[in-house]
Amino acid sequence: MQNKLEDLKDKMDKSILKNVYFDDKQYQQVLNRIERSKSHKQVFPLKNKFNALLSISVVSIIFLGITYFVETQLNLFNEPERKQANELKENKQETVTKPSNQKIIYVPPKQEENYNEMTKEEILTKMINTVDYFETATGEFKMHYGHSPGFSVVEYAIGLKNLSGGFGKRTSMVGKNQEVTSEYYTEGTVWTVFEQTKSYTESKYGEESRRGTPLKIEDAFSVDSEGNNVTTYRERPPIGVANETLFPYEIASNYTRDLNKWEIEKQNEELLGHNTLVIKGTKNHRDFQSFRFWVDKDTGILIKYETYDDNGDIVDYLHPINLEINAPIDSKIFTPNLEGYKKNEL
Repeated sequence: MQNKLEDLKDKMDKSILKNVYFDDKQYQQVLNRIERSKSHKQVFPLKNKFNALLSISVVSIIFLGITYFVETQLNLFNEPERKQANELKENKQETVTKPSNQKIIYVPPKQEENYNEMTKEEILTKMINTVDYFETATGEFKMHYGHSPGFSVVEYAIGLKNLSGGFGKRTSMVGKNQEVTSEYYTEGTVWTVFEQTKSYTESKYGEESRRGTPLKIEDAFSVDSEGNNVTTYRERPPIGVANETLFPYEIASNYTRDLNKWEIEKQNEELLGHNTLVIKGTKNHRDFQSFRFWVDKDTGILIKYETYDDNGDIVDYLHPINLEINAPIDSKIFTPNLEGYKKNEL
């Protein structure tokens, strides 16, 4: 075998490789080509890696863009439902929180002022049914009766429907003398507190479930077989003299039951931030002959009233200092602090 390979080499040297010479220069050229080949092999893998990273980055950016677009569209689609849910939550407005002392803070629906034209029948119907038209009220007013000396300042707070309870404080001033009487009620109990004697009374009261149904004018005001006026009143809370402004049932009966003896003087007049309807009429009384009422158009609450003698001078009045309807209210003010007070037996 070895002899055959040597014979093959001799034949190739004499034929194919006859004029081919492989000296040192050619040897060096071969080495250079080999080195360049290795260099190319190192560059291409780096280039391939770079291209792969670039492709991954582009795909990631496109994916993030698609994700952002989808989330944006979903938010746009869901926004009306979210907005509607929030509006329903706000409209419900029955935010009740219970602190550690278990008292309740109630946030009723906000009062919306009424600017619509109203008839005599509409405003009178509201005045005899005010208990149906608001949920909370806090206020203060000054009042005076022509037949009595001095005046009184009345403060009050009341909750109806979802928060049952009330507080009324009357400070009567005659010269330098001052007398303070407060009334509280909640959960079927009524307290009357006398500041001067440091004493109080306690009694029971039926809950507002006895308020009854709304009255029509013909049901509230009627005449018996003997020609005497008969009046039916709605049930109302025991909140003292504050009833004259919040539940003016007797005033409506005594002054406005005869629709021919009064008129609407002004449809819209602002008073303490409330839109009122102004009523003016006549009244046959020994001390006064005419009157004027400012009635809240949304609730029927009698915010202000005045009576006048023949000269136009004021005889009786109820002048408001402040009034908030359907404002947040804390039930703790419906229970008196009786520490140091003596109970009077009824």
